[in-house]
Amino acid sequence: MTQAQKSEEWPKWKSAIQTKLDQLKDMGTWQLVKKPHNTTPIANKWVFAKKRDKLGQVIKFKARLVAKGCAQRPGYDYIETHSPVVHLETLQAILSLIPRERLIVRQMDVKGAYLNGTLKERVYMHQPEGYEDDTNRVCLLIKTLYGLKQAGQEWNIEFDNKVKKHNFTQLLSDPCVYIHHDHNGITIITVWVDDLLLFASSNKAMTAMEDNVKSEWQMTELGEPSKIVGIEIAIDERSVTISQKKYIENILEKEGLERANPVGMPLDPNTPLEPNPDGNEGDRNNSYARLLGELQFLANATRPDIAFAINRLASYTANPSIQHISTLKHVLRYLVGTKTYGIRYTADPSQSNLFHGYVDAAYGNLDERRSTTGYVFIAGSGAITWQSKKQPTVALSSTEAEYVALSEAV
Repeated sequence: MTQAQKSEEWPKWKSAIQTKLDQLKDMGTWQLVKKPHNTTPIANKWVFAKKRDKLGQVIKFKARLVAKGCAQRPGYDYIETHSPVVHLETLQAILSLIPRERLIVRQMDVKGAYLNGTLKERVYMHQPEGYEDDTNRVCLLIKTLYGLKQAGQEWNIEFDNKVKKHNFTQLLSDPCVYIHHDHNGITIITVWVDDLLLFASSNKAMTAMEDNVKSEWQMTELGEPSKIVGIEIAIDERSVTISQKKYIENILEKEGLERANPVGMPLDPNTPLEPNPDGNEGDRNNSYARLLGELQFLANATRPDIAFAINRLASYTANPSIQHISTLKHVLRYLVGTKTYGIRYTADPSQSNLFHGYVDAAYGNLDERRSTTGYVFIAGSGAITWQSKKQPTVALSSTEAEYVALSEAV
């Protein structure tokens, strides 16, 4: 808050704060009451963020009041917590259907999604930081607030109940996907916290679905999606392409490698990876685990070509050596030359099967003789799910390793 007040952009942040306070008041988020005895109200803080488009341009200044849920007591201030999001492979599978089924796609954002949940527990909070009314009153929370441990769960319950009122059916394999079919056509909703992707087989079906959603919550209409959860989406008449160029550029810039010389492969086949020698504790003050996590999301979302490299390097997270750090930098240098790579889905009339896949196994690595499973499933000429994973047991033969890989892929 203090840092924002000192910045040249404070007028914009102040306007964003007032907008948020007005929204909290309109939604009846809390009630000011006298502080009860034997209660310890939780604190809060303002969180500021700039919302950008896929080109990195600032399109909105956002202020959010966040409760410091770390002070909540389990069993008293909350019971259960979860915040489900749509699986990446489910999202990719639906995106692959767009060219084939000629689906219409729209993106919508629920305004103050977590504020729609109703709090079951009695939770008290101090008045908003910097906007106290100079009394000893505290906020008795009625609606869930960002930062509360149960906020995601209560929002999901709220969304699930109201969407099902409009005859949507939850997908068994992914509870964050809802499907509806009537005389207008097929409609699909995917949920990633407060970001909704709407898919429809006709304009009438899309209009009806949008009307249903807007009748329940205040929505921001974002039109045809261009970006969701760091994944860039490009849609034209014949194809859909997903990539993460901006995400990669941010990683490279943070590591100071944006101008590094690119290499042609994620791993050097002439440099076998070995465990850190006994007695060598490695360099534990590096960013190995953090960087590996960032690249893991990239490998899971749009870049199956680095999945094997990231899987191998993840085996040494607990005690990385200089060799492992250098190899991780090698992966970054590969990304320098391939940051525009992505997955393209098209309508392939020659492919009779909607989905098909490939499975293989690499028998016995050098570390502990465990084999590696690799598989990829394809739809619309593009990968929708893939994995490179060390097998849980030691296979006694290459045939056994192949059977284990097949069972893991299925």
